[in-house]
Amino acid sequence: MSCCGEPKTANDDHNRQVSQYNPAFVSQQPGPTPDLTPKTPYFQQPIASPPPVHYQNGYQPQQGWDQRPTSPPISMINGGGSPRPPSIMNGMSGSYSMNDSIRNGTMRQSTFGMPQGSLYAPSLSPGSPPPMSTSPVARMEPISPPIDEGKMSISIDFGTTFSGVAYGSSRIAGGKVQQILSWPGSFENFRKIPTCLLYDEEGRVIAWGLEAKNAGPLADTMKCEWFKLFLEPHALRDQSAVDPRLPPLPPGKKAIDLIVDFLGCLWEYAKEQITREIGAVADLNTADVWLTVPAAWDAKGCDIMRDAAIAAGLVQSARAGDSQWRDRLRIITEPEAAAVHCAHLTDLHKLKPSQNFIVCDAGGGTVDLAIYKIIGQMANLEIAEIAARSGANCGSLFLDLRFRELVKTVLVTFFSLRITLLILMPRLWQTSCTHFSETDKLDYGGIRDDANMFHFTCFNVEDPNDVSVGLVDGQLSIPGALLRREVFDPVVEQVLALIEEQTRKIDQRIDALLLVGGFAGSEYLKQRVEERFSSRIKVIARPVDADTATLRGAARYGLARKPLVSSVIAPRSYIMKVKLPADQEDWQKRPAYIKTNDAGVHICENRLQYLVQKGAILRKGQRLTTQFCKFSQTNQDSAFVAVMYTSESDRIMRYTDEGETTELCKWTVDLSSLPAFQQGALSGGGFYTEFELGLELDSAEVRGILLYDNQEWGRVTFDFLN
Repeated sequence: MSCCGEPKTANDDHNRQVSQYNPAFVSQQPGPTPDLTPKTPYFQQPIASPPPVHYQNGYQPQQGWDQRPTSPPISMINGGGSPRPPSIMNGMSGSYSMNDSIRNGTMRQSTFGMPQGSLYAPSLSPGSPPPMSTSPVARMEPISPPIDEGKMSISIDFGTTFSGVAYGSSRIAGGKVQQILSWPGSFENFRKIPTCLLYDEEGRVIAWGLEAKNAGPLADTMKCEWFKLFLEPHALRDQSAVDPRLPPLPPGKKAIDLIVDFLGCLWEYAKEQITREIGAVADLNTADVWLTVPAAWDAKGCDIMRDAAIAAGLVQSARAGDSQWRDRLRIITEPEAAAVHCAHLTDLHKLKPSQNFIVCDAGGGTVDLAIYKIIGQMANLEIAEIAARSGANCGSLFLDLRFRELVKTVLVTFFSLRITLLILMPRLWQTSCTHFSETDKLDYGGIRDDANMFHFTCFNVEDPNDVSVGLVDGQLSIPGALLRREVFDPVVEQVLALIEEQTRKIDQRIDALLLVGGFAGSEYLKQRVEERFSSRIKVIARPVDADTATLRGAARYGLARKPLVSSVIAPRSYIMKVKLPADQEDWQKRPAYIKTNDAGVHICENRLQYLVQKGAILRKGQRLTTQFCKFSQTNQDSAFVAVMYTSESDRIMRYTDEGETTELCKWTVDLSSLPAFQQGALSGGGFYTEFELGLELDSAEVRGILLYDNQEWGRVTFDFLN
């Protein structure tokens, strides 16, 4: 049992006599998720690196993918033994968990007295996985009820460098995904447009997309690009971690302001264009909107994106009483959306049920990877994630940044500072950088281009014909070998390392590697991937519409009206700081953490309790719950606050000072609406309230749920830390 932190309503009566409470609850291990490899024993527990494909404890799942999980039997020992002291969790005052300790496959019932204002959670044996139970209400549910057939689904791929919009409905174009191709600022068709804004001196948007990107030098304006990278997890936690090569934000604006501005412009135009293309039959006010995010983003980044999308008006109340309108905004990871697109092209890649494929979504800013298994028959396609996804900032944008650094190095070496500064002004050398970004970097062929010269226009040079530095008629000529060494290889090597790391996460054969995203169009990247992995992976391919696979996959997901990706792997652990009864290991390792509580029990502070362990396989919609009981001194003492942590580490940590944890959010829970709390409040004295807290992990978002008597009583508010 454990207890968490300080109550929202403090009470100074610490000497009040507390009656003994004897919990009669037994925690259950999460039920088995049907296995991806039927002969492998499965147990829904966190395990160490690599992420799980094989499962522990010899438990063999019996049900198929279409059945609800059940829990393996649990025996009890010491049922009549002496009472065991409680454990106490920091940061969530006034409650305790009723999942009892698991030791050697058995459970010990706790009987103890508890101090005022304590929240108790399970006590773990050293190194044991966290006790979690699968809520009885956890089950696979369709994304939308059948009555929504024909409902519009709109996807937005908000990218670092380019963005796009797709849409569809079962009643439009035979249910096929449609893309917006006509955009302001051009008479040509474009599948995507630049993620770019142009602001005036007062911070107002004067152009966006193609018009902003193509705008020439204008006085008192500021062009903004690549602002999505400010939501990268490391940048959110530490401003000093922001890549210094990124353009500055406009004065007085944060990254979320730019995202709101861009999404607002994109959405308003998209609604107009969809209406023009299909007429008034589209009910855009009730449409489901699917927004893609990188795989490497944590819950905080996804939460910021959700807030930005709502502020931009992507979803809103369609009518009186429409209280669930926020739920029409769906967040999906980019590789998951791309996997849905790729899985529907199995005829092209010769994939069959039970085969595995890896998706490498190489975009402008990030490269994301995930491994999936095809489940069931192709006529009723379903795929399952079988390894924790990963990603990093090594997209094609970083080729552009390295190219700029190379040109800067060449020019600084051979020209005066005054002239160099003129050359390096973005408005004066935009042409050469744009030419590299839009043509050369994708066409570059690698070693076969080593002897070729690549020509880039320069401005304001004193001598436009200086052969010693490669200047001919005002063009800077750079050897292909230099480009490969300084620009391409450092970025491509990062991508190869990511793929290598991902393939090592499972011990099963990978049947296909599918390259999607704008960077996937690079001939050199595809060449290097084939050289490295073709001996191990039979099919390495760029699917049809590779550059828009994420966009089209997200729209297709919405049209399916059911979870096409049936399971996901927890990409990180979710943990709470707790207080637990001190044992011998605590006395040996952390005696300074041990205190005596009001009940005379030796408690070890700063312990960690895992709510979800990295690598856990979760069905979409599966709810992992922990039972708690809060002691309240008065009827005003109904709320408590905890701090949730995340960890990317594969190992299970015992104490908060072991590092490798990051504070994620504050978790606020109010029990005042629960019948048990209201009944206890009538007693006139201190009382206990039993309840459950549940976590739901989707592909990108984490939701907290308050449960009582197996019924949902509210969604927990996550207050993300700055």
